[in-house]
Amino acid sequence: MMSDENDIGWYTDRRFNCPGLAGAGVRFRTYHRQPGSYPRKVPHPFAMVSITAIIISARDWFLTMRMNTMWMAPIAACVLVFAFGVSSWAQAAPNPVNPHATPEARALLAYLNSISGHATITGQHNYPNEGSRWTDLTYDLTAKYPGLFGQDFGFSAGDDKDSVLSRPAMIEEVERQYKNGAVIALTWHAVRPTEDEPVTFHDSVQGHLTDYEWQQLLTPGTPLYNRWCQQVDVIAGYLRQLRDAHVPVLFRAYHEMNGNWFWWGGRPGEDGSAALYRQIYDRFVNVHHLDNLVWVWNVNAPNPGWPPIAEYYPGPQYADVVTMDIYGEFKQEYYDSMVALAAGKPIALAEVGALPSLEVLDRQPRWTYFMSWSEFIRTANTLDQVNALYHDPRMLNRDDPRLAGPMEAIRKATAERTGGAPDADPVSPNPTAEATALLRRLHANADSAILSGQQNDPASPGAATAAVIQATGKIPAIYGATLRVGDATLQEIVHAHASGAVIRLSWLPPLPTGNAPANPPDTLTDFEWNELLTPGSPLNKLWYAQIDEAAKTLRELQKSGIAVLWNPYPESNGKNYWWAGRKGIHGSAELYRQTFDRMVNHDGVHNLLWVWQADPPEPGPGTDRLSDFFPGLLYTDALELSLNDARPSLRYGRFFTDFAPGKLVGLTLTSDLPSPEILAGHSAWDWFLAAPQPDSDARTQALRSLYNDPNIVSLAPPLATQ
Repeated sequence: MMSDENDIGWYTDRRFNCPGLAGAGVRFRTYHRQPGSYPRKVPHPFAMVSITAIIISARDWFLTMRMNTMWMAPIAACVLVFAFGVSSWAQAAPNPVNPHATPEARALLAYLNSISGHATITGQHNYPNEGSRWTDLTYDLTAKYPGLFGQDFGFSAGDDKDSVLSRPAMIEEVERQYKNGAVIALTWHAVRPTEDEPVTFHDSVQGHLTDYEWQQLLTPGTPLYNRWCQQVDVIAGYLRQLRDAHVPVLFRAYHEMNGNWFWWGGRPGEDGSAALYRQIYDRFVNVHHLDNLVWVWNVNAPNPGWPPIAEYYPGPQYADVVTMDIYGEFKQEYYDSMVALAAGKPIALAEVGALPSLEVLDRQPRWTYFMSWSEFIRTANTLDQVNALYHDPRMLNRDDPRLAGPMEAIRKATAERTGGAPDADPVSPNPTAEATALLRRLHANADSAILSGQQNDPASPGAATAAVIQATGKIPAIYGATLRVGDATLQEIVHAHASGAVIRLSWLPPLPTGNAPANPPDTLTDFEWNELLTPGSPLNKLWYAQIDEAAKTLRELQKSGIAVLWNPYPESNGKNYWWAGRKGIHGSAELYRQTFDRMVNHDGVHNLLWVWQADPPEPGPGTDRLSDFFPGLLYTDALELSLNDARPSLRYGRFFTDFAPGKLVGLTLTSDLPSPEILAGHSAWDWFLAAPQPDSDARTQALRSLYNDPNIVSLAPPLATQ
């Protein structure tokens, strides 16, 4: 027993073994506070218990995990052992329907099974061409990120919210959300196999097949079956990317199949909609080996007179999770029918409009997650309703330790099993050895110190750095400059690199229409912008010529063995330059991606670490989001924030690390320098780059204060200059 004036309690130990794993288990040390000894009101009855879990086995390792409810103990007994790569732990978990399921898929299914009846994961759907819009809005409404991130593969053309053109960006967003701790759920509003993508929702997704066409679709070797294979193989290619990235996915094939509004639905019986579900399962599992999928079967809340939902069930050997979509009353009979059909499998609300109330979840506790459909989080719910649910102790949001801990354990186990960091190599294919070494050096420094940096004026490419040396007696760890073809910058870059500095170059290309220097008032018309991005157009050729000219200078640095932090088109979400402020698939992000492709694949520049720079995002709903301008994780090694006043804005560092997990994050300071306490107190930053400023006593003092701080990394000047 231990006590103080506010706290009286005692410890008890309880052990949970993992069946089939000799000598391994989890011991839970529980601290019980004596009733009446609480210094403040307990928000929930379960909060009266604090538990520390310690894995014990023949191995020489342990891990602690703190929880506030005793029902979490069996979860940890499986998930924590999995986290250390013990393969036979799966004997304690439910078996996936795919016998070759990845460890990540097995762990996710085990987690869902373990929370069944105890807690519910919050979830939010997003349209494929809108990134994380509705997930972000949910955070704006509740200050909580949903625990589940839902997306769709889409079907339509152009800039429509369901555009198939957004699939690559959608996959990147899914990877980002998973790294941030979200459970991933994917759906596909599939094209009718009698036509090819892109299609319209009404004419194709909500189209119809004749009975003869349906029979042909289910007959291997027929033209319609072969066409269907080609279509689903496209989706398999994207799911394979997630498999290779070790991302487990709740995959909901041919959803709402008991309804008659989709071409695949409304056909009960052995050879009906369930047969098509079994067919895609067979192709994805046995042909494409998409072993990262957790198979989710789904129906809509039935209308009176419809066939029983069991008429659409493909069989327990094809479904890991049994789900229902409800846009209306959460009738008890719906819940009871799902519990009965699932026969012990997890059940969930795969789509909802209005959120289930706390009273509903009292009566229906086995829903393991719900997913609100995009805009319905706002249009079908009041702010009070949303907050009441998201802040209830039974709900598992993304930052809740009861969800975040197991999801982190899954990711850590993947890293240990596969050999570590997926972002340890540059995004450029075939990077130079110098680029790879620089990226790994920067990652090794991350979270321990902040690299100092100084931007230099193109008119005097070494003057600002020299002023720092004069004021502090130290060399900035990063030499920053603006690339201008034909100036004296190249010689200064070589000199700075020889001193040990990291080279960072920004590029402010002139307007392709006139080749004049980039100035804030300059812009392109919408017609000119479309021409710019259209291969082969006159404006596109002029723009490519600009890129090729810049690439010549970069190749000279490549020949000299110099790697570069490369920042083309800075402040792309801002309004200061002709390339900035254009949202969407064909906006500023596409300009960045095409530049990447031209420089890397056409010009052969492989010594670059690609840096994407943005202004601080505007707060609040309805404002532009960073994701509207972000080119994607596959095109960026690092992110950088441009700040005019660092003091109130440094909190954005953590936002950036959440936005692009695993990426480096830098800071450009365009005005006064912050104190070292303010800067170093925000550990998200990997470097800062100070803009050139006029000399003054205040500036000199600020520089000395920063460069003398032990958390700021700089270089010692040569002995001859000391």
